[in-house]
Amino acid sequence: GSLAATAKHFGKEETEIREVLAGARAKLFELRAERPRPHLDDKIITAWNGLMISAFARAAQVLGDAAYLKTATGAAKFLRSQLYDPSRKVLFRNYREGRSAVEGFADDYAFLIQALLDLYEASFDIAWLRWAIELQETQDRLFFDEERGGYFSGSGNDPSILLRLKEDNDSAEPAASSISALNLLRLAQIRNEQRFYERAEKTIEAFAPQIGHFASAMPQMLVALDLSLSEPRQVVIAGDRESADTRALVAEVHRHFVPNKILLLADGGESQRYLEEKLEALRGMKPIDGKAAAYVCENFTCKAPVTDLKALGELLGRGD
Repeated sequence: GSLAATAKHFGKEETEIREVLAGARAKLFELRAERPRPHLDDKIITAWNGLMISAFARAAQVLGDAAYLKTATGAAKFLRSQLYDPSRKVLFRNYREGRSAVEGFADDYAFLIQALLDLYEASFDIAWLRWAIELQETQDRLFFDEERGGYFSGSGNDPSILLRLKEDNDSAEPAASSISALNLLRLAQIRNEQRFYERAEKTIEAFAPQIGHFASAMPQMLVALDLSLSEPRQVVIAGDRESADTRALVAEVHRHFVPNKILLLADGGESQRYLEEKLEALRGMKPIDGKAAAYVCENFTCKAPVTDLKALGELLGRGD
């Protein structure tokens, strides 16, 4: 009970009870200090940080809280500087008092690529998108099953591992193949590359027996299946990244639940030029009369651009 109730029960003053409890806690702490301390697992795992970055990046989008974006960005910068070898373009599994010698598994790549795509949509920093594409190339090279589809958990470079397996359950953590299928479908739109779409389809097909037998075991793969069967939807904001009207349009997009979409920024600079390498449709996307404009598209067949928040909300609402 409360301190007051304890004092009443024992017929003491609250001050006296407080002193007795403080003394007891001090004795317990002293005795506990003589025991071996429990082991502390404080390693930094690439895959888990990828999941965390996604959560913070999405929270930043929905809640408009810059602190969440700062946290996501800081974690991504740490992974790039400490758990990535740019010369070989490979990830490492974990960090504790330095980088471990264990190279990344399929889930490290899948979760971090997802995180970088989410971080791009939260910040429009094209560097994150470039890195996501680079990592996808490495993941496909090391883990993709060209024969049957899907992603092996390990790269096959360890001779002590005799059998390469694929995770087929979205449990406490989603399976690497489930997240990879989603990543590939997003990248297929962003880069307009059929090979990404084909690998996504092959990955989904590889787990069709599992989905047919026990669909609830792979909910994230079902999300990927839903995306693959939907009309690809894109929202492109044309305007300066830091301008108030651009930020207002982006905030309006985030007010609506439009799950099967990608969000891009046409800023008239380096970022737009990079996107235009594969997406010719972006070349004509510009602000209207000096105001940031939003283009809502399906397969990059776009509605007339709008600069008004209400008009944008109505366009997005039609697909809610």
